Amino acid sequence: MKKILISEKGRKFLVKGAEFHSNHGRVDIEEGEESVESHLGHRFAVLDPDLIDIYEKMPRAGSYMLKKDMGMILGYLGVGTGAVVVDAGTGSGALAIFLGNVAGTSGRVYSYEHKPEFAAVAEENVKTAGLGDVVSVGVRDVLEGFREDTGTVDFVTLDLNEAWKTLEEARRILRRGGRIAIYNPYIEHARLVHNRLVELGFMEIQTLESVTREMEFRVQGTRPKTSRVGHSGYLTFARKV
Repeated sequence: MKKILISEKGRKFLVKGAEFHSNHGRVDIEEGEESVESHLGHRFAVLDPDLIDIYEKMPRAGSYMLKKDMGMILGYLGVGTGAVVVDAGTGSGALAIFLGNVAGTSGRVYSYEHKPEFAAVAEENVKTAGLGDVVSVGVRDVLEGFREDTGTVDFVTLDLNEAWKTLEEARRILRRGGRIAIYNPYIEHARLVHNRLVELGFMEIQTLESVTREMEFRVQGTRPKTSRVGHSGYLTFARKV
């Protein structure tokens, strides 16, 4: 049993099992309950966790991709039900999980991470998300090549330090018309990726940055929150023709 407990102040806890302990006290949870009270008198709302809950509470391995960037990747690639996706640079598995959620049980996401300790965390996160039958996590340095057959993949996503070095192999495994997304934290790396995509004959190449601002509503007025996420990375998209 997996549940999300939300405290009266809005703090979330991802609970696996029927008993939970925190500084708010011990909580015993039964299936079907909408709210519970700890032995110290603190009340919690009880919900089934959705993908956002799992993303927010899952263990991290290194850096992880933000929702604003994953949303752009899903939208600009057009990943749909039944898609076959290769994801390189798994990290905590966040992007692989969101890709798998869209691809569904008729699709497949093959995610590769060169650090075994990161791959282990990601694999556990995939299981927590209930996507173990859709997303597979493998330990592999993709700079040495992909294992997929030529022209068998619908989409490729790359979150790597030297992503431009993998683009020829990525082109090989992509089907004609398939699309690729590359995440880079630095504009110099995005430029190297762009130039290599041009050399390899990709089309519809564009590099974008997502900047979001959350609004803050107060009695005296409304404005963007002063504390916010600024730059995260650059996203380059392209299509094999």
